[in-house]
Amino acid sequence: TSTCQPVSPYPVEEWTLLQAFVDSSSSSSSTSDPKTLAKEYMRVHWDNFVTREDITRLKIEGRVTHVRVPLGHWIMGDIKEGEPWVDGGWEFFERLVGWCREEGIEIWPDIHTAPGSQNGFDNSGHLLDNPTCDGWDGVDDDTSSNTDVVLSTNVKRSLKAVQDITAAIAEGNMTDVVTGFGILNEPFLDCDIRVLKEFDNQAFAIARQNLGEDAAIYIPDMFDSKKWNGWWTDAEDHSNTFLDSHYYHVFAERPRGLSPRQHIAYVCQHNLESTVACCYEDDEKTVPSQGISRIIGEWSASFDTLVVDKLNDVMAGIAANGTAPEFHREISPKRKAFLRNFVEAQMVTYEAAGTGVSSGWFYWNFKMEGGAFAEWDFLRGLKESWIPAIPDADTSSVDLYGTCYDIIFKTSDDESIVHEFPDPSSLDPNNWQGVAIDDDVVVSHGQSLVKGRPGDHDGFGYFGLILLAILSICYFVFRKKPKKQSYIEVQNIAV
Repeated sequence: TSTCQPVSPYPVEEWTLLQAFVDSSSSSSSTSDPKTLAKEYMRVHWDNFVTREDITRLKIEGRVTHVRVPLGHWIMGDIKEGEPWVDGGWEFFERLVGWCREEGIEIWPDIHTAPGSQNGFDNSGHLLDNPTCDGWDGVDDDTSSNTDVVLSTNVKRSLKAVQDITAAIAEGNMTDVVTGFGILNEPFLDCDIRVLKEFDNQAFAIARQNLGEDAAIYIPDMFDSKKWNGWWTDAEDHSNTFLDSHYYHVFAERPRGLSPRQHIAYVCQHNLESTVACCYEDDEKTVPSQGISRIIGEWSASFDTLVVDKLNDVMAGIAANGTAPEFHREISPKRKAFLRNFVEAQMVTYEAAGTGVSSGWFYWNFKMEGGAFAEWDFLRGLKESWIPAIPDADTSSVDLYGTCYDIIFKTSDDESIVHEFPDPSSLDPNNWQGVAIDDDVVVSHGQSLVKGRPGDHDGFGYFGLILLAILSICYFVFRKKPKKQSYIEVQNIAV
């Protein structure tokens, strides 16, 4: 209505979104209970964002077998005095379970938030001034514990959320569809790992008791997968468990500034290294764990735009004129071609088919609103063919698309498609996710891979290698000698 004005500053997560209803109610003549009003608005979102057609498209067009569904820790009603959360979303989760049952899709929900915030990010439900785990695992006055590790009140509330949600899934006869469960999303790297491991053990026991001994359980990696070697490696108690990692190229400036080939090389080198850093039985990392395995629970095709800063522009545009900037944004053919290669490289890498330590991945997100964040939109990617349908369980992506290194060299290094946002000069280069871009393959745009191969002379480069391959083929045809096995044929992929 004409009396309804945009909130400023705009809400950035569930805490400020729902708090906005409290603030608006207190500053107006409205007699409505703010939480009742908030729940009414949230029901509109819950009822309309995920549709029955979406689930059909995921299955038919994307051949999706599993979906990951983030849940707030408050969804079953654990809301304390002064917390702005509202419940009411559970019935829509139950509806989603029914839709997925009809399509033959399994659901692996996770508890995405935590009381006090497990990381200080907006995705925790409560954005803090700085990223930290201290609001969740910090010890308070309640120090009772039956273990050597003291669990805070907020950690205990998270355990209660695991209990309440998994029990409701079991009581609702949903375990035929809900076959996996994530106990906590992205605790920050300053968490006390002793507390997190004790939480993992207790949450695991609760989830398995309620969901069954065959339920898949996935746990967070604290942004450092190698910390978890030797953890839950036994097959007897911890089969069908997974260490979950999330990889993005957009949350630090240095990766956002890479060229197209460098982005692919960064996947082949940095992301692969993180993927295969765990989980093993031995210190030499030669024997994959018989218990816990790996999944990459979040990644996307976004590569040059910091989504938080872009959201500032989008929301400012909505406040100013009622429309979202770039709502009808189109992606150029050249950019789509790169996105296809970028996606294929990540699929190949995150499956890590050659090591046996990884069991799959989830793309984040299944759809987006508007064009500003199109590269996060799985359904749009399917429609525009820069995301391929998921291969069947018996086919590795590497068999379809070649190795990650193959994909580097079929990628055009046209930097005109890179539109780094925001201006890097305006940002702190010491972002906590910042990494040193010093890998030879990344720095050289893949050219260091040619070093030491036949034909590697000054000025010869990769195209010289191709020429040498052609000459070798001609030599084979005319001399009819056995074909050498030095090179792997790379199949042409339509993009």
